[in-house]
Amino acid sequence: MFKPLGMIASCLALSCAATFASALETTGPDRQEVLPLALRGVHFVPNQGQWSDAEVYFGLRSCGLDVAFRESALTMHLVRQAGPASRGGEEALAPNLDALLPDDRDSLGDRAEYEHLTLTVSFPGSYRVVPEGGKPRKAHFNYFVGGEGRAMASDVPSFGAVVYHNLYDGIDLHVMGSDDGVLKYEFHAQPGADYGRIRIAYDGIESLCIDDAGDLHIATAFGTLADRAPVVWQEIDGARSEVAARFDVCDPWTYRILIQGEVDAIHAIVIDPDVEWMYYLGGTRDEWGFGVGIDSDGNVLVGGQTWSFDFEGAGNFHHGGTVDVYVAKADRDGALLWMTYLGGSGDDRGGMLAIDSANNTVMVGSTKSDDFEGRNNSYRGTMFVGDAYALKVDTTGQLAWMTYLGGSGNELAYEVVVDRTDSILTAGYTFSEDFEGATNANHGQVDGFMVRIQPDGSLTSMTYYGGRLDDYALAIALDEADRVWIAGETASNDWQGSVNSYHGARDGFLLRTGQMGSVDWMVYLGGSDWDTGRGLAVHASDYAVVTGQTRSTDLDARTNEYHGAWDGYAAKVSDAGAIEWSTYTGGSGDDFPEDVVLRSDGTAFLDGGTTSMVIEGQINSNHGMRDAYIIQLSPRGEVDWMTFVGGSDDDIPKAIALDSVGDIYLSGLTDSTDFEFATNEPHRERDAFILKLRLVLPLQLVVESTCPSGGPIQVSWSNATPGGQVALLFARIAGSFAIPNGRPCAGTVLGLGPNQLQIAFQGSAGPEGSRTLNSNAGAGACGGHLQLLDLATCRTSIVARVE
Repeated sequence: MFKPLGMIASCLALSCAATFASALETTGPDRQEVLPLALRGVHFVPNQGQWSDAEVYFGLRSCGLDVAFRESALTMHLVRQAGPASRGGEEALAPNLDALLPDDRDSLGDRAEYEHLTLTVSFPGSYRVVPEGGKPRKAHFNYFVGGEGRAMASDVPSFGAVVYHNLYDGIDLHVMGSDDGVLKYEFHAQPGADYGRIRIAYDGIESLCIDDAGDLHIATAFGTLADRAPVVWQEIDGARSEVAARFDVCDPWTYRILIQGEVDAIHAIVIDPDVEWMYYLGGTRDEWGFGVGIDSDGNVLVGGQTWSFDFEGAGNFHHGGTVDVYVAKADRDGALLWMTYLGGSGDDRGGMLAIDSANNTVMVGSTKSDDFEGRNNSYRGTMFVGDAYALKVDTTGQLAWMTYLGGSGNELAYEVVVDRTDSILTAGYTFSEDFEGATNANHGQVDGFMVRIQPDGSLTSMTYYGGRLDDYALAIALDEADRVWIAGETASNDWQGSVNSYHGARDGFLLRTGQMGSVDWMVYLGGSDWDTGRGLAVHASDYAVVTGQTRSTDLDARTNEYHGAWDGYAAKVSDAGAIEWSTYTGGSGDDFPEDVVLRSDGTAFLDGGTTSMVIEGQINSNHGMRDAYIIQLSPRGEVDWMTFVGGSDDDIPKAIALDSVGDIYLSGLTDSTDFEFATNEPHRERDAFILKLRLVLPLQLVVESTCPSGGPIQVSWSNATPGGQVALLFARIAGSFAIPNGRPCAGTVLGLGPNQLQIAFQGSAGPEGSRTLNSNAGAGACGGHLQLLDLATCRTSIVARVE
């Protein structure tokens, strides 16, 4: 039986003739080291204090090469004698060294006598992994060398390999050495592992290129390293079977290993989300992105606040004050179409938005401007406290109207939705007892509120929500019956209509109202510590999913364990207010959920920011200080996958949206000037951003037959292009075959051999991209192989055997 990918191997061709010297500190006359003599092979030695750099876990001293093994990276330090010390044009090696560089470089003596080069090898998209020793060797080492930051060490063991376990999901990296001193590496992939994610990157080199033999040449200031062409194999019934593969250069510093032959014909590859593009929004000062929405044409609308007077794409001018709000529109490919400043002479903030049926944009926030452009009523605040507001911008960026919302205290409209009649509903919180249009009385110092506004901007009604203490409405959603669901945070234990009890400290909450705003029920969310409700999505009229932050280890109906610090969470609440499940989402650092959206099948997508390096279900590595993240939850609350997005500094998402084809859009703010997949240059250290993420679901193919005899056969597939054309291909053997020119999907490599290759079926994929065929097959089909080809995208399924 065909088994999953076993090993991808290559070796770094370094020998004693190379112009490399040790990466360990010079041994002077007053320093002695006791080493076994006549050692054969490569010995990796753990750092037991003999090297001052605590981030080094293993060191390698080999003829012509020393390597420091770090967390998910290797550092090679190269030294050669230069200047007058060179004789006859030859480059002499530096003396023996005994402390890992680069932090101890000053101990090398006169820098004029030696040239130094540091190369770092890293693995983009990998987890943060601490290396471990493998293949213990008999040799032990003694280090009788002290000094600042270093300790003498004796009887230190050695190993024949260094292993990075689960560097990528299901993939280990093994670094080893042969008896003749050649360093080599292997990636070991487990069943179902996505080996296509492996990347190898060099820092400190000049360029990469591949020769005619498939070897990789790594150009450095000291010369060229050679990485021999990769060898890939699997064990099939105890025998080694090689698979065709080659190197592929991604950029001048990064390469990957492309598998060209057939691998893993049984197990499907997991979902792998691809960032299509990211776009910086802003000017020379700070920008924040708060809201994101998708119109019916697939354009992306983003709202936020800006301190810049030169915002890219601006069609008008900054109004004054310190900060204005803005709306920006981009097309589905990330090209900016226009941007509009909104506000008055005071400070204007916010930017959560919604799209109405005519593709107009409605945005809400808070303002201290009594002269807000386009206003249709009067400001009710003062110079010290502001009003909430709602406004509408048309499809060209022109302001239709603006409405002040509030009373004599401070207000903030936090989120907004539009119903089927294009009426506008916004939720937020208020310190006012005299909020204009109120239908009931204030309950405490801070109350949540919901305001209903007509499509022309006129105020219909306002409703207070809360108890005798502080209550904050932070999210709002509508179901198919246009009933209003509101989530937030509360310190009140006396809410009217509650269906359960207050937990303690501070709770999240969710309530549902009738169309006139009266509370149907309210449920407290949380545990015995502090909990919030920040994001909300409703599935038809059946249930809601709420996300927020928690420090409680005892959430109601929890399905997994608390991770530590501030965790994120998601909770499913039924139409009657019953908590069906709660799931912790996070890691050992602080996690800050912001928003959630639901797909029609009940799958939830959560966004937030995190300082956690490792989060359950992650498929890539953290990029910097605080990363943005996206988590997919199954309808049962299970973490399907999680991905970090961002750059090397702080990246903070604020809102998430789904378009009609299931692509994800994220908006927020970033301090990273190296945000991954950026399509333009940052404007300064803090910009707003838009990001588009496409979910690529692998084609699934399932075959059920009555083999070994002929008879009924059932073939099912899913995740093809909805309504598109597919071809079901049959071949006697598995293998590799490129579709020839002149045929649909020319150049696509199939996992089928050319022997008796034929089209078994061609037709529609089904309205949802799924379909089941029931037919009959002769006995001759048994033992053959089937593969599905999506003719719209030229994607292929795994190869399925008829058995």
